[in-house]
Amino acid sequence: MTLGEIVRDYPHSGGVEVEIGCGNGHFIAEYAAHRLDTLLVGLEIKDKRCRKAREKAERHGLGNVVIVHESAEGFIRDIEAGTVDAFHLYFPDPWPKSRHRKRRFFAMDNLRWLHDGLRPGGRLWFATDYFDYYVQAKVLVLAHGGFRLADLAAPWEACTSIYSRRFAGSRIHFLAAVRRSADEPGGEVQHQEQVDRDREADQGC
Repeated sequence: MTLGEIVRDYPHSGGVEVEIGCGNGHFIAEYAAHRLDTLLVGLEIKDKRCRKAREKAERHGLGNVVIVHESAEGFIRDIEAGTVDAFHLYFPDPWPKSRHRKRRFFAMDNLRWLHDGLRPGGRLWFATDYFDYYVQAKVLVLAHGGFRLADLAAPWEACTSIYSRRFAGSRIHFLAAVRRSADEPGGEVQHQEQVDRDREADQGC
C-alpha cells in the first residue's frame, strides 16, 4: 500500500504525517488523538508491533491512523513529491557498534527521499538518546542543503513512547528540520545532483 493509496482511501481535512518505526503505537495514538483532522501513517516492520499499534488506534476510535506493515526504506521511495507535512523518527535502532552504523536508518540516501516527500515548509523530527547518532543526523541534514535546522520544541507526545520512558533520566537529543521553500537558498536542491556530495558527507560520519 502506497501513501497515495492511503490518502485516497482515508479522507481527511488536514495534513498528512508519517511516523517511521511506530512500534506499539504509543506516540502515534496520542499524537493523532489531538489532531483528528490530520492523517497519521505509522510504518513498522515487525508484525506483532503493527497489531498492537492498530489495536491501540481502534480502542481509542482513531479513524485518522493507518498502520502499515512495511519497510520504511521501501515505503518512502514511493511517496509522491511534496505530499507529506511531517516525518517523525523517534528512537530508531542506534546500531551503536562502529561496524554496524551503516545500518542506521538516518543515512543520506533515506534523507534525500524524506526531503523529496516533504512539502516546502514540512518538518522532519528526530530523537535519540545516542549523542553520536544525533550528531550524525545533524551533519547529514546540514550537508544535504535542502533543510534548515529549526529551534522548535518536539511534540510533547514524543515523550509518551515506550522508548522515551525507557530512557527517562537519560539525555534525549531532539532535532527539528524544515524543508526549505523554493525561494530560500538551497530550496531547489535536486535529488540526483546531490548524490556525489551527499555520499561523501555520509561516509564522513
